[in-house]
Amino acid sequence: MLQFFNSPLKAQQSDCFQPISSLQFQQIQRELTIVQSQSQRYSSVERAIRNCLSTNQLIELLGFISEDFDRLTLAIAAYPRITNKQDVYDIYNSFAYFSSAFRFHDFIQSTKSAVVPIIPINPSNPVLVNPRPVEITFPLLNYPDASLYNGPKNCITSLSDNDFKMYVREIAVLKLETEKMESAISLATRTCLSTAQAMKLATSLNIENNRLDLLKKAYLRIYDEANFDFATQVFTHIPNQSALREFLFNARKANQVAPVRPICQVNEMEFKTIKDPLAAESSSSSRLSIARDQIPRFTCYKSNQIKQLVALFSSSSDKLNLAKFAFDFVADKENYFFELSPLFSSSMDRQSLSNFIATKK
Repeated sequence: MLQFFNSPLKAQQSDCFQPISSLQFQQIQRELTIVQSQSQRYSSVERAIRNCLSTNQLIELLGFISEDFDRLTLAIAAYPRITNKQDVYDIYNSFAYFSSAFRFHDFIQSTKSAVVPIIPINPSNPVLVNPRPVEITFPLLNYPDASLYNGPKNCITSLSDNDFKMYVREIAVLKLETEKMESAISLATRTCLSTAQAMKLATSLNIENNRLDLLKKAYLRIYDEANFDFATQVFTHIPNQSALREFLFNARKANQVAPVRPICQVNEMEFKTIKDPLAAESSSSSRLSIARDQIPRFTCYKSNQIKQLVALFSSSSDKLNLAKFAFDFVADKENYFFELSPLFSSSMDRQSLSNFIATKK
């Protein structure tokens, strides 16, 4: 059993001038060290903070507590009995999350305009401290794990699970469904949640229509968007399940981005596999036949590339035939005539090519 040493306290926090001695505090630390259960440690630290403490002593005690919310609860309860309040900001470093430090800061600011009473500790008049927060349990559903998620995201990173539990505890103590709904929507629309967190948040509401409304509003700030289909599990009524699926289908369809078309081109290595065999062929007729067979392998030639192939031919008729044949396989058709026309010495050939291109428009 842990033993704690009570200092004589009066009604005002200013009367707590001297923290318990180092010897007394070391005894508390030693006995806390052998306590393994977090719930027992919480209860033990809760009793220990009924003594006058320095900020360093409180920081040491908070180090025995694993949950950030529990540290915050105990720090707030201990604050009136801190002897060196000018150093209270050192306690901020005891919290793992900024949100907890901010909440503790807000509490401190709220006390500056009012006197915080302390109830003297004695067997007939026990200290009133914040009770251990009620453990929140969630339905046994198939919650998706977002830790290794690598799909589409509606936000950068989700709220930490510890901070999420803190917010859910605050919602759980609300009495009215309308109050819970308002608080849940506020959380879901101003922070990034994982699908699992959104599901758990929805189950804090009793009315399924409210759950559906909440999930719809939460969707735009869901980290693991592709997992959101799991959220249909929070409904027992099939119409609500169908309504969420329909909402997701429409939302995803509206958010679809047109696929980016790859750049249409024939790279130099690919072009070389076409040009080199043509250049090596001595027979003009065979060269034209090979060109007709090989050019259709690709569909995104540049006009300048076709120009290089046409230039391999000496006969103007072969040049014209190949130029007309290759037109359908060119990406920059607007440049085709200007690139190839200089290869033709006859104005009739140039006019023939121009007329041919005009028929393709």
